Amino acid sequence: MRLARGLKQDDFDCKGISRSMVGLVEVAKTDITVTKLKVIADVMGVKVKDLFDFE
Repeated sequence: MRLARGLKQDDFDCKGISRSMVGLVEVAKTDITVTKLKVIADVMGVKVKDLFDFE
């Protein structure tokens, strides 16, 4: 989803989420708070629930 929107992991850093954290979340190697999920969704221009659509 991130790549489809033309975003890089670094695009989240200015919002307080490190590049490494984004990478770990993308490969399900760490847990993340709902607050940080909201930040990711906002940067991507989607709703939090859209991050859970695995189709």
